[in-house]
Amino acid sequence: MTGARTFGGVLLALGVIAFVATMSVGDGWAASGPRLAPAVASVALIVLSAAFLIWPGDDLAEHIRVATADTDWPTPVLLVALLIGYALSLETLGYALATTIFYWLAAWLLGSRSPVRDIVIAVVLSVATSYAFSEFLNVQLPNGPWGV
Repeated sequence: MTGARTFGGVLLALGVIAFVATMSVGDGWAASGPRLAPAVASVALIVLSAAFLIWPGDDLAEHIRVATADTDWPTPVLLVALLIGYALSLETLGYALATTIFYWLAAWLLGSRSPVRDIVIAVVLSVATSYAFSEFLNVQLPNGPWGV
């Protein structure tokens, strides 16, 4: 129970730090501004971690043991490595290409065996998302070497 409360305290501290950092971003609370979403996420983290501090759950250790007993650990580890590679390649390859590769490889890691379908869906999703961000939200995502 002490470990669970420590974890809750660390999450609470991270939430407060994130909220304080959010207050220095931008100058307004517009829905399309840079402050609203991080502030909402920070407040949610603060509330949930405070709830975790108050009630960490008596059977938490048993629940974690049961929930992770059948986990195939190489898959989540490879997904985390893929996510790190995606973050590192975003500026170099650009959003559309890096995201296409990320979606395609993530689908493959999660068990999809239709690579052509996966590539088509990855291209459509990444290009549509890039277009939506630039046209509707006026947020420019990294273009990469090909301007895509």
